[in-house]
Amino acid sequence: MKTTIVPYLPRHYTQLAMIAFVIVLSLCFLLFRGRALPLLWVVFAFIEVIGFFYFAHVLTKEWSSFPEKLFRQKLFGIAFMLRLVWVVFSYFFFIYHTDQPFAFSAADSLMYHDAGIGVLINGYNNLSYSLGNLAISDKGFPFYLSLIYFVFGNYVIIPRIFNALIGAWSAILIYKIAKRNFGERAGRIAGILAMLLPNFIYYAGLHLKEPLMVFLLLAFMERADYLLRGNKITFFNLLLTGLLGASLFFFRTVLGLSAIFALFSALLLSKRMAVNWMNRMIMSFWFLLVIWFFLSARIQGEINYYLQGQDQQEVNMQFRTAREHGNTLASYGSTMVFVPFMFVAPFPTFVNIEIQKQQMLLSGGYFVRNIYAFFVILALYFLYRRKMLRQHILILAFTFSYLFILAKSSFAISERFHLPVVPFLLILAAFGITQIHPRNKKYFLPYIVLLIVLVIGWNWFKLAGRGAV
Repeated sequence: MKTTIVPYLPRHYTQLAMIAFVIVLSLCFLLFRGRALPLLWVVFAFIEVIGFFYFAHVLTKEWSSFPEKLFRQKLFGIAFMLRLVWVVFSYFFFIYHTDQPFAFSAADSLMYHDAGIGVLINGYNNLSYSLGNLAISDKGFPFYLSLIYFVFGNYVIIPRIFNALIGAWSAILIYKIAKRNFGERAGRIAGILAMLLPNFIYYAGLHLKEPLMVFLLLAFMERADYLLRGNKITFFNLLLTGLLGASLFFFRTVLGLSAIFALFSALLLSKRMAVNWMNRMIMSFWFLLVIWFFLSARIQGEINYYLQGQDQQEVNMQFRTAREHGNTLASYGSTMVFVPFMFVAPFPTFVNIEIQKQQMLLSGGYFVRNIYAFFVILALYFLYRRKMLRQHILILAFTFSYLFILAKSSFAISERFHLPVVPFLLILAAFGITQIHPRNKKYFLPYIVLLIVLVIGWNWFKLAGRGAV
């Protein structure tokens, strides 16, 4: 039976999502009145949730008929302006709240900033001295910062303006990957969702490696997807893809590992035969050579650290229990607990946890993730049902491998560590949106009810573990 392609996110879903947000926030206020979310963070949450869903419906509908060139221009331009406005606002917002232009609990941001300045002071011929104490996966971003500081001076707002630029470019890459995999309409929806996503906008205003890291990952995946689906391999594209893949190890080791695993999975398992076996062998040999060169013993050690699995996770959860202001229930966290929720989690903090200002500020963004996860699950169902998994093995192999490694690590519930997989969840969500039909529409309301229960339970867990309920 022919499937009707939906070119935009219907109002029915966005209205239910906004209503669910108001309900769950109100219930948390009533149930945990003594620890209600402060008004400042309530305002942020409303802007994130209402802004995202209102404009997701309006723009996916209005822009669906634009010529492609105009669509790309608007996507890039508005994505850049949204991020630039936040960059400027957050710069002064953080100064007001922290007495410095860095976010709450800005340990890594300050470390990267100081390391970038250190490279300038010591010179590029002394990189081993300037960055020697950092893990391989932390060397890439300070080096990048040092280049910006070298040209523009060590003003912290300049790299964040670059974050706004590469964030807008990332939205274009998400559009291109989604279009190539699932068609023009899914591509446009994915690009608009990425443009509006509160989490992506938020990180543009921080001194963290995530915006650049996500951009490099998307650039690698876009070029890899192009090579896999093309009929001809050029040396430039092969070299560029290899270098982009290798660069990921200088930002997060398991990210590089997951990306390379996804590429080889696609080379071996892809059903598409546009790339013949000789080309596949050439590509495989090249990428093995590049990764062998970059995969030093130190990088292997960092990968082993992530893959220690349950032992490392148990140690970290015990630390979360024992530390000051820790959660005494955190010790119950394990891979078996986290795995079922990896597509939906993390859940929003709709109560007042004084030491988690960032989680409260971005609580609306967490809730947005919980909602669009429904369309991700819907997409996976249709891909499996229609036997389309092998056509999209690159995206799926990366998504599943990265989330599985994350579930086994001590960062399973860290929103920051989830960020690299978010572009591919948005792509899947966009495909799921295009497959909406009255037969699957009926499942959204029960999902919303279940989500409200889970969010309330999560907030009870956060308070109960701290003896606050």
